[in-house]
Amino acid sequence: MLKKRVITAIIALPLLFAAVIINKYIFFCALCLISIIGLYEYYSAAGKTGAKPMIGLGVVSGLVLLLLTLFGGNINYMTLFIAIIMLIVLSVPIFNNRYNFLSSAVTIIGVLYLPFLFRYLYLIRAIQNTGVYLIWFVFIVAWMSDTFAYFTGRAFGRNKLCPAISPKKTVEGSIGGIIGSTVGCIIYGLLLAKYNIIDIHVIDLLIIGISGSIISQIGDLAASAIKRNAGIKDYGNIMPGHGGVLDRFDSILFAAPLVYYYIAYIIR
Repeated sequence: MLKKRVITAIIALPLLFAAVIINKYIFFCALCLISIIGLYEYYSAAGKTGAKPMIGLGVVSGLVLLLLTLFGGNINYMTLFIAIIMLIVLSVPIFNNRYNFLSSAVTIIGVLYLPFLFRYLYLIRAIQNTGVYLIWFVFIVAWMSDTFAYFTGRAFGRNKLCPAISPKKTVEGSIGGIIGSTVGCIIYGLLLAKYNIIDIHVIDLLIIGISGSIISQIGDLAASAIKRNAGIKDYGNIMPGHGGVLDRFDSILFAAPLVYYYIAYIIR
């Protein structure tokens, strides 16, 4: 399993670097593709619980939401669009008895869970001049946390963190994840300052590292709770050794809004 994870990472990371670095529009297109795949995985998992999500409506709504973000839609337009989608999705069961309230709820949550949260990655990348550098904080927080939690848990794990949801996760692993995320953010922040890209105070780096790791771990556990309820091990197999898009990006989905708002309202 570890060998597959490493091989997949070696292939996937250059693609991620290219999508981020080339320009924000290439990154946006990659984000749309990931969102569609992730939504399909989520709706497939939801279908295994007995729910009947409105897949087509959910995917179209998610793409429109992302397009509103691309074209600079302000919060009022975003709120209006979400309200309209909620009204439409909640109205569908009235005219089509194939769907019910559960179908509506699962569909709406999918749109808010994936495209809405994924959009924060684009918002960070779109920050003028520094966005291409700042976006890596999200990946550092999520993946350093995940990696250090995995190895720390294997080496020192004794106390279960959430055995009902994820039996292999431990308190020791969680602490190791927080340490790994924090160290990664501090090192990266110091490198940004050294090369005169942006100077972020070490206290801010500590806050991003610690809070980012905690929220990313919650995101991972939230995705695990959905999988356990659906009775599946992975959301998909598009990434050998990692599972599906959601298996790899679940923690990023939760970390991205936190990093964006901290950058936008505290650092800047």
